[in-house]
Amino acid sequence: MTKRRFSAAAAGILAAVTVIVMLFCFAGCSGENGKSAYEIAVENGFEGTETEWLESLKGEDGADGSNGHDGTDGTGITVNDLYEAYLESHPGATMDEFLDAYLDVDYTNNIADVANEAIKSGVAITVRSNAATSLGSGVIYKLDGSTAYIITNYHVVYDTHTRSIPTDGISVYIYNRYSEPIKAEYLGGTSDYDIAVLRATSDVFADETLVQEAKVDTGEPQLGEICIAVGTPEEMQFSVTQGIVSTQSEYIYTQVLGSSSPASRIRVFRTDTALNSGNSGGGVFNAQGELIGIANAKSNDTSVDNICYAIPAVIAVNIADNIIETGGTRYMLGITLTNDGSTTTVYDPDTGTIETVETVTVSEITSGGLCDGSLQTDDVLTSIAIIRDGEVADSCDISRVFNASEFMFKARANDTIRLTFTRGSETMSVDIALTADSAAEL
Repeated sequence: MTKRRFSAAAAGILAAVTVIVMLFCFAGCSGENGKSAYEIAVENGFEGTETEWLESLKGEDGADGSNGHDGTDGTGITVNDLYEAYLESHPGATMDEFLDAYLDVDYTNNIADVANEAIKSGVAITVRSNAATSLGSGVIYKLDGSTAYIITNYHVVYDTHTRSIPTDGISVYIYNRYSEPIKAEYLGGTSDYDIAVLRATSDVFADETLVQEAKVDTGEPQLGEICIAVGTPEEMQFSVTQGIVSTQSEYIYTQVLGSSSPASRIRVFRTDTALNSGNSGGGVFNAQGELIGIANAKSNDTSVDNICYAIPAVIAVNIADNIIETGGTRYMLGITLTNDGSTTTVYDPDTGTIETVETVTVSEITSGGLCDGSLQTDDVLTSIAIIRDGEVADSCDISRVFNASEFMFKARANDTIRLTFTRGSETMSVDIALTADSAAEL
């Protein structure tokens, strides 16, 4: 991000900050005696619509072209700009101190709005077989006309009696039409990550007043951020529960009931949002209404409370896109990555968040695999990119062991993978073309 430096304009910008902060406050809370800022302005003599009043708060740039003079139009001013201006009168102040002094945003009044939007992307799922009927939840990931692509848990659609995924008997229900089943088909999934994708077609999916795609945040969930879960717990109607992110990333071991396969080690984040049987596969959203996870498990230990888990959205959508586009094909690099024990946390003063970082080292290379002859053990990976049609189509910094494996769900046939790494004191990169031999089913 490019930062601008202000000197003479600093006072003007801080004046603009006051207006901007007032707008944030009025958007999130009631004014004095329950009146909005616009109503107060009208009482004080303003004539015009609310839109005209908002426009009137914008000023003009100075005659000398300076930004921040005479109550500048706030367009283009970033929080970093405002923070730098604040430092001129408060040398050494931290970003947190600046935000505490000038910004007070309360999302609690918006939770109802978020919940009412998020529930439009939620579905209930029933799976019927000759033996039994099971119920779970799902989230509408993509809409294509009257067709919906729905993410859920693999264990929601797995029939424990037949030990298979049924080819018939899967139905979904939307919130506004809970009594009307819509036939769905299983497109693909993986028990290793407990993610499955369904496809359903109905005219209701073309009606944006009834349903919508989930907005997705593929960043790592932030410690303490609000979590809103949408689902159908205990075979009941749709419901919404709220909590926070308790841990950003950890692993649990799960096994599909009735399956003879070994337990899968699944990366999740922990939340104290209430999740119960039937919530599995449903969406977990942040305070901005963005999908951050797929609910999948809870601790049933009687000695603990409020320990529930969700699969990060970055995993769920990478797998979903892979299934939708390829039917479920994953390319393997043929390397084992480990953390060399240097895990640490880094505080970002600009965002006020804590990030965990690791040194990711190549510990093993599969003989004859894609990376055999290109990488060496003890190489430290720093980034991975997909080269498609001669250009970088996507890339990812590698600061955690799981980054590379989760990123590889994005790889497609004929792609080239570019790995950047350090070997000793030297930084190097290598381009590796994907081959059919390196492909496997999810």
